[in-house]
Amino acid sequence: MPAVILSGTVLQQTALAAAWGGISAVANLQESALPIADTPTLSRARDLFGRVINGHDLGGSTPATVADRIEQSICLTPSPAVVLTEGSVAATFGVGRRVARQTSRILQLRGVMEPRRGGKGKGGLRVCLPGLDQTLDTIRSDIIASNSPAAMEDARQWLQAEIAGQDDPLGRLVRAMLQDAPVQQTRAPCQTQASLPTWSELEEPASRGHRLAAKLRQQIALLPPGETFLGSLASIAEAHDTSLEVAVEAVRILADAQHVVMRRGRGGGVFACEPQAGRALHMINAFIAANAVSPDRCRAVLNRANIGMIDLARARQDARYLDRVERSFQKMQQAPNATVLGQNWYGFIRDIADMSGNGVLHFIARAMAGSILIRRTRSADLPEAAARELFEASRQIHAHLIGGSQDAPNEAQWRCQLALQDYW
Repeated sequence: MPAVILSGTVLQQTALAAAWGGISAVANLQESALPIADTPTLSRARDLFGRVINGHDLGGSTPATVADRIEQSICLTPSPAVVLTEGSVAATFGVGRRVARQTSRILQLRGVMEPRRGGKGKGGLRVCLPGLDQTLDTIRSDIIASNSPAAMEDARQWLQAEIAGQDDPLGRLVRAMLQDAPVQQTRAPCQTQASLPTWSELEEPASRGHRLAAKLRQQIALLPPGETFLGSLASIAEAHDTSLEVAVEAVRILADAQHVVMRRGRGGGVFACEPQAGRALHMINAFIAANAVSPDRCRAVLNRANIGMIDLARARQDARYLDRVERSFQKMQQAPNATVLGQNWYGFIRDIADMSGNGVLHFIARAMAGSILIRRTRSADLPEAAARELFEASRQIHAHLIGGSQDAPNEAQWRCQLALQDYW
């Protein structure tokens, strides 16, 4: 059977030009095209998107990096007519066929592209723009099922004012998600939740890294309750009689799918993590792009979700999480420049989200922030004035959490959003 990975000549008119925020960069993904001329601004958008969506600090592999660039083009110019071939991706991005093949698997596992067979340029991977009911199916499977009724109720209370009476695509999605009610709608011409590819169903031959990743997933499924440590990269390579390079590739594949996290330093290594929201986040991002939901609309929902999580975190006052929030705030204080301070802010707000204990609000916040960043980033760097405002507003939030203040965090959270919105 011939390989059906990334192929086609349909991306002839697709431009990587962001209408949001005035980004100007053209990307023509034809088989004969030269590698895409990336820009610092587009690169920063992907970096920030990855920080929000992935939530881990392990650097992406080459296939994941190429997948990020393709996903970015889908978000900026969504079109179900786009089809890619292995050859066109290899030529466009200057990578080998093996990397193009691995890129295909990542995009399929993310749920943003699906196989399309056929000759005369019709085969390859087709862009998958999920419909409302398909996106909800994934959210219910990956998010709702793992959250308590209390978390759902808290999320409803905090977001109700923002989504009540809103009949736009985002309002319908969030409202149906929080009500957990089925939505009757004709499915988009894309895979259903049940038919999303599994690791064993992806096109062979798989690389050694992918085969090891599949073995590690089986190992994770057999771990005793409470045990998450899989070993160091070196010990994983030794246990599976393979090279360190293959072990690194396997862990990066699993990290992209959010099955593991890599922790550095003493006591570090590769750890299995709780079921994550990776596929659902990528799919909701594609849904938002396909329905042209504005960044401003996403920002309004994001603001309410963040305020809710800050308030829930203050009420929880968990010493373990407070220590993490303290360390992440210190990283902002010690940042060598304005841009790094801005990058560290995402870690600060993520630790607050973890402290809140509400996975539903955290998922919605990540989805909204990711969609804003991938489409609306306007500058590679954050100016000094914006960073100062971001830090001072974060200082208020920090004091609110550490001191247990009863003052509402609304103003400080909104100041953070205003400080970032003209740049990131």
